[in-house]
Amino acid sequence: MTSSKHLRKKAAITVMRAARAANRSKITRTLLRGRSVRRLPLVNRLYHTVFRLGVTTSGHDPEAHYRGVVLTGPAWDATIMPSVSAGYYEEFEVTLYERLAAASRTILDIGANIGVYACTGATRLPPDGTLIAFEPVPENIGYLRRNVDRNHLTTRVTIEPIAVGATPGDLTVHLSGEQSGKHSAAAANVGTPAGAVTIPMTSIDTYLARHDLPPPDIIKIDVEGYEGFVLHGAAETLTAQPTLLFELHPQLQANCGCSAGELLDLVFAHYPWVFVVDELDNALRPATRDSLDAPDAIGLYRSNLVAIGRQHHLDALRPWHASP
Repeated sequence: MTSSKHLRKKAAITVMRAARAANRSKITRTLLRGRSVRRLPLVNRLYHTVFRLGVTTSGHDPEAHYRGVVLTGPAWDATIMPSVSAGYYEEFEVTLYERLAAASRTILDIGANIGVYACTGATRLPPDGTLIAFEPVPENIGYLRRNVDRNHLTTRVTIEPIAVGATPGDLTVHLSGEQSGKHSAAAANVGTPAGAVTIPMTSIDTYLARHDLPPPDIIKIDVEGYEGFVLHGAAETLTAQPTLLFELHPQLQANCGCSAGELLDLVFAHYPWVFVVDELDNALRPATRDSLDAPDAIGLYRSNLVAIGRQHHLDALRPWHASP
């Protein structure tokens, strides 16, 4: 990289990190009533313009070094590649995930996107560890394959270009023109629409039985509102209490047709320890089923949950929680 390009990239990342710090400040959160400043169209366009002019190279997809792996993704994406390039993409969540991966042997990554979690997780698994990455969107699959190969993880990561839901069949995925991580089974969830694709779908129980695989140690789910259907299709698997990492977005889940309440009922029926991930304070907040019904329980920087049923995983995350 030439010195001018290096300086331009450094300046862009500095601006992006400053914008992130401002977004996380108490003043901003108070003024915007807990909403992200990135929801303002002008701010979002400026943020992405800084990324595009400072980080991307004309005619090439942006490449970023992130937590020991190299990742390539689409330049048009307004969220994942900018934050990966600046080094702060879901940094606390990924820290927790890496710690859990190091104490595991098998991971299911449902909604792998370009492979941020697939690559960081597979890198932290022990030598005999395996990660299975499910991703239904063709463009994302291309980047996922490239990133797995670039990081020499092809022997550890199996890529399945299919959707995951309650039962085998087909699923129509509505594509977002804003973010590569915003594609969803519900058209209302994608923001700016960019078409749709119909993809073969399996369930976790069906997939594991068909491949004669034992229950995994971790299931990470990021499917833009379709989480409840994924867990409905894992009834047998959940009896083994693999650790779950998933998002709770009531509106997205309602739009997909399986409410956040139904999703939580499934989780609390199987797991003794459930935590809300507090991104601002880098802490795991113990949650009960009733507490998550409170109006302010879920929001910006508090929309990811971890459900644990195994003592060694609870112990692995001990630095961030105070549960027995």
